[in-house]
Amino acid sequence: MLRRPEQFESPSCATVGGDFWFPEKDASKYENQFAKTICASCIHKNECAEWGIQKENFGIWGGLTDMDRRHIRRKRGIRVNQEEDVA
Repeated sequence: MLRRPEQFESPSCATVGGDFWFPEKDASKYENQFAKTICASCIHKNECAEWGIQKENFGIWGGLTDMDRRHIRRKRGIRVNQEEDVA
């Protein structure tokens, strides 16, 4: 069973505020990379990424953008509520 991210003990993202966790569709690669860098050193990266794959349509979760997660979902045959059908 997946834990909710708010149950993680001392996640790296909790030390950094900012809107970059939920970037606009036209966000630069640099903006996304900043969030991914923070995720890279987090002890919850894999668990958070899996949460995002299973539950989240928006934002960066475990270093994965919404596009990254859509690609993984297609491969695994996972569908998230209200997920856009974007190729």
